[in-house]
Amino acid sequence: MTGVFDDLFRLDLDGHVRRWSAPGVAVVDGDVSQWMAAAQQFAARLQISPSGPTWLTDEQWREIGVAWAALLAAAERSVGEQRNEWLLRDLWLRSWLLDHMGPREGVALLDPETVLERALAAMPVSVEEAVRLASWWRELEPEEILANREQILALRMIRRLLATVRPLAGLLADHPRWSEVEEWVQVAERLP
Repeated sequence: MTGVFDDLFRLDLDGHVRRWSAPGVAVVDGDVSQWMAAAQQFAARLQISPSGPTWLTDEQWREIGVAWAALLAAAERSVGEQRNEWLLRDLWLRSWLLDHMGPREGVALLDPETVLERALAAMPVSVEEAVRLASWWRELEPEEILANREQILALRMIRRLLATVRPLAGLLADHPRWSEVEEWVQVAERLP
C-alpha cells in the first residue's frame, strides 16, 4: 500500500476511516513521525468542535473505532510501542470524546470502562512498588537520575495513564475498580 501518509491533512473524517480501514494497512511501514502525524490528523477530525462530532450514528462510530484501532495497531507493528505512545494516544482520544460527548451503548470507542481497564492494565509497577519508589526517586542525587532514567520514566507513566482516567470520574465512580484508581491517584501525587 503506497501513499498512505500522503495528504493526511486534507482528509476529512470519512477519508481517514476509509484509509485506515483499507486492506493492507496492517502491513504498512513508516517512520515514527509519519505514524504520529497520521494519528494526530485522525484524532483532530474527531475533535473538530468542543462537543465532538455528535451527529454521527452508532454505526459510523463503530467504523471509526475499527479504523482508529487499525491505525494504532499498524503503527505499533511498524515502529514498536514507542514507550506506550499508541496506547496513550488511544486513551487520550477516548477520554476526550467521553468527557465531551459521553458514552454510547454498543460503541466501543465511547466506552469509559475501556479507558479505566486499559490504563490500570498498563501500570508499569504495582501500587506497593510505586509507594516504595515514591520516596526513593526524591533521594536520588542529580548524577544518579540519568542512571535511573528508565525507572523514573516508568513512574511518570503512572501519572500519564491516570490523566486519561481522572476526567471520567463522573462516568466511572460506580465501577468496581474505581477504588484502584483512587489508590493510584494518592500515590501519583508523590511521583515525578
